[in-house]
Amino acid sequence: MALRALVTLLFVPLFLSPTILGYSQADIKKWCSQTPNPEPCEYFLSHKPNYHNSIKQKSDFFTISKQLALERALKAQSNIFSLGPKCKNAREKAAWADCLDLYEYTHLRLNKTIDPNVKCSQTDAQTWLSTALTNLETCRAGFIELGVPDNLLPLMSNNVSKLISNALALNKVPYTVPKIVNQKLEELVKKEPVTSSPFTTSTSIDSRLQYERRKIC
Repeated sequence: MALRALVTLLFVPLFLSPTILGYSQADIKKWCSQTPNPEPCEYFLSHKPNYHNSIKQKSDFFTISKQLALERALKAQSNIFSLGPKCKNAREKAAWADCLDLYEYTHLRLNKTIDPNVKCSQTDAQTWLSTALTNLETCRAGFIELGVPDNLLPLMSNNVSKLISNALALNKVPYTVPKIVNQKLEELVKKEPVTSSPFTTSTSIDSRLQYERRKIC
């Protein structure tokens, strides 16, 4: 009897829906297809059965995308740490140390975007994600400049940049002209006509400002 119960416990999970252990392949493809880099998105979601939060709307998928990016960033940071003994000279050692700092900063920024105790607006998330992506590119560029072998570069990137890019694309914060630029534009159109625009001098200042802002965007 005990043996039968054990066999039942071992085999019943095999017949359960894959959504119980993770996300269904249909859901994974549906959501990942909305990102600029669907391949790493599909791969890592398929291999993360411990994600129990359901994806009911885009905000859910955005949160999970940030979690994926953070996990891979931590893995890449560990990989970079292991490259330390492979540094051949002082320049490589300095670049390696810079990369560790950049990845630590990236980790902190990504963590801020998912920490429920941190107030994070849509614009904040875009800023922090953009900063994280810039940090990774700076690290990679520094090693490429020093001629690091191509086989070591994947250890550093680990698809983190693509996953962060996915999160950035999902956030979709519209570009807003910075306040200081707005002030300069207002001063400009009030002082003289916009000769490079299709407007006449009788056109309202608001219309001309909108035209100039669109050119900047």
